Amino acid sequence: MSTPFAAPFVQNIEANRTVKDELTSALRRPSARRRTSVTDLLNPRQAFFRRTRPDIQPSPDRQQSMLAGTGFHAAFGAAVSTEEFVEQYVEFEGIVGKIDIYEDAPVELKTTAALPEGLDAARPAYVDQLAMYCAMVDVPRGHIVVYGRAGPQRAARLRAFAAEFADLDGIRAQMRRRRDLLQHALATGDPAGLPRCEWFDRGCDYQQVCGCGAAPPPDRVTPPGSFALRPDPALESVLAAQVPPSPRPAGVRLTDLVFPRRSAYARLSPGEDEEEDADARLRDLERRGFWDSLYETLRFGLPGAFRRVPVRLRSLADRIDTFRGLPTVLRISRLFEMVERRRIPYALGHVVDRLAFACALVGSETGRLVVYYERLGDKFMVYDIHFRDLPQIHAEADRRLALLEAGAPPEQLPPCPPWMVRTCPFAPRCGCGGVPA
Repeated sequence: MSTPFAAPFVQNIEANRTVKDELTSALRRPSARRRTSVTDLLNPRQAFFRRTRPDIQPSPDRQQSMLAGTGFHAAFGAAVSTEEFVEQYVEFEGIVGKIDIYEDAPVELKTTAALPEGLDAARPAYVDQLAMYCAMVDVPRGHIVVYGRAGPQRAARLRAFAAEFADLDGIRAQMRRRRDLLQHALATGDPAGLPRCEWFDRGCDYQQVCGCGAAPPPDRVTPPGSFALRPDPALESVLAAQVPPSPRPAGVRLTDLVFPRRSAYARLSPGEDEEEDADARLRDLERRGFWDSLYETLRFGLPGAFRRVPVRLRSLADRIDTFRGLPTVLRISRLFEMVERRRIPYALGHVVDRLAFACALVGSETGRLVVYYERLGDKFMVYDIHFRDLPQIHAEADRRLALLEAGAPPEQLPPCPPWMVRTCPFAPRCGCGGVPA
């Protein structure tokens, strides 16, 4: 197996705890809460402690999982709908909410690690939340879309349900009652009248202080018999078909220098590598969920720290992300354990190659790598990588670009990493990964 190009040029790797902690703080930074939200009404007791005990923060794993779900909602909503209908803000008598998609009827998106079978996939809290949105906009029907994330022993799945609510007035009365109970508890500092939440004895962040054990039992916004729920396989098919494939940028980009052989084959057979089934597109949206949240934090969480720097080398035109002046690459790792620092140039060779080329093009001997380990509870690490001999790295970038510009046969270009062979549309003729061309 060949050594990744940039590995011999890596001089030193440091785990940058300062930047990681800054990003973690920015990710967790709460927004100001002034009004009661639909989410508050699902579990008013938990909402009480979320407001009154800001010192209790979700664990990093839980926080990052929540961000992954938030990012997936945004990415999925944008993929299947339009700006006019995604994340619609609604109000009702001092209660606010944000409907994931609302065109003719509210659509509520949910992500879960374990997707139950049948109607149980539309959990009671999902139905109650959709019911409140329907009551707020006075539409008696809506949809729940549940995405079950892929795992080591399970495939990703998308389920859709149609719901009909017979008593919108009753739902609105429940909303007022819960709103008043929560506001009274906040005003008096006493949660005694608030019902036990659904997370009781299930790992709630506030379980040491919430007193749920002695709280009144929870009730439903939508009691049995007040709604109808049925699977909607037609909607599942429509939504899955609407998720677009991952975009392919035009022209020569840094990615083409990292995977030049695949790029050469793509130029010889345009369109051949664009096939991507619906499941793969959904998994890509899921993976981008926390990535999007982390990338947004890099861009906007620390004012003035992020810039995008244009670079050009003949026909190559791209932009390089920089954070605090250093070229920065954010990547997803699907490995089951964190990579030892000394192994990063080999285990994540293609990522380090990209960072090396970016550093050479802007003349920086140090680059910053942010790795999101999605299979480890959505953990991430920040590494500062120091390179030696930038002119040699620049010369290799120039050589690969010249071969691509000249239309050289793919076999004359460096092969892609072996792991790409499993999903590459040009395998096995590509000859990468030790597979004969």
